[in-house]
Amino acid sequence: MTPQAKDLALLRTLPLFAPLSDETFAKLAGSIRFDRYVKGDTIVRQGDQAKWVMVVLEGFVKLTRLSANGEETLIHIFGRGETFAESVAVLGDKHTTTAEAASPTRIVRLPAHVVAQAAREVPELALSILHESSAKIWALMDEIEALKAQTADQRVLRFLLSLVPAHATSAEARLPYTKGVIAASLGLKQETLSRSFARLKSIGIDIDGRMVRIADADRIAAEIERLNRIV
Repeated sequence: MTPQAKDLALLRTLPLFAPLSDETFAKLAGSIRFDRYVKGDTIVRQGDQAKWVMVVLEGFVKLTRLSANGEETLIHIFGRGETFAESVAVLGDKHTTTAEAASPTRIVRLPAHVVAQAAREVPELALSILHESSAKIWALMDEIEALKAQTADQRVLRFLLSLVPAHATSAEARLPYTKGVIAASLGLKQETLSRSFARLKSIGIDIDGRMVRIADADRIAAEIERLNRIV
């Protein structure tokens, strides 16, 4: 299977495209474009006209929003297999955030007008776009709740636990992006993140540069539960 065929096979499995007939998917696939970015590259800018529906194939994309006073806030980070900009693109709106590559990244773009036309003709695609938008809203609500209700250590522990593969009891992993981006995504200052990393050595978490070694995932889960009872 060619690299492009593998990419199309991945797209076919995503919630946005899985309900579509082979004919409809083939129409969309015929208009896609593949792009590569290095870390720090801007993919779209806040205020630009949305012209593409985009899917992350490799790497990570961070969305940031610039306030009226010039302060930048990290809104979300998307990884492999996640779509973004689908609703604003299909509605013909402008981007409300800036998308930037947080690592070497590869994305696929689908022209907004092609997706919009397909959505008008195929109700399943329109429903998929609604489901994707709803899922993102719920995810943002969960993130807001975590920022308001959880301590720094709780947020860091949950993030580290997400690096452990399902059903594994220990793990060695590389931090997916820089500590500055991790801190911003957790609503922390970088020095607060560093202090939290240092405290967590006592429960079997060792962080050396970008490498993380987690000795006991169950112990992390137990610590999260303990902190939940305290707050």
